Amino acid sequence: MVESDLFEIVDPVLRALGTVPEGGEEFGRPPLDVLRYYRRSVRLHWMPVLGRALSVVAVVRQPVDIGFSKEGYRGLLTRLAMAVNGRFPPWRSPRALAVGLTALILTPEPIRAEDDATLGTVLGSLPRQRAVPVGLFRMNLGQEAVSFALSANPDGLFSEPEQLADALTTRFRRFVPLLEL
Repeated sequence: MVESDLFEIVDPVLRALGTVPEGGEEFGRPPLDVLRYYRRSVRLHWMPVLGRALSVVAVVRQPVDIGFSKEGYRGLLTRLAMAVNGRFPPWRSPRALAVGLTALILTPEPIRAEDDATLGTVLGSLPRQRAVPVGLFRMNLGQEAVSFALSANPDGLFSEPEQLADALTTRFRRFVPLLEL
């Protein structure tokens, strides 16, 4: 599978939710290659200033200086949150103080059964960032395999991670650990 095949799966799912696709960007230091962003306005509260948020899905390539570990992927999410904060600042329209971030990370490393558990330890709030990770997907296109972790979704406001999980598991393999008795 190639990246264009992935976008043929992801685009219809995200567009049906009302997201707007935007071009990606590349950063040199620290290295980060965002292939594409998808954004959607979300209403958290009835107060206009406090009640606006964005749901952002970012498709990124895993940087070569980051290995698959809890610390490595926390660093990758911090880099991605900084890129999202720069791309969608709170004063730009649509104005939003919070960002629910879903990351689709394309990796050349093989997907293993224990990857879901590792990704689950990475999710959580990022210090000094307004982006909160709500979904983390690790994908190997050559292997056609995916692992992912999803966080709790308050009131179903950030539905992108669940919809992506449903769409991707029909095409990509999942490796789940065997039950130990």
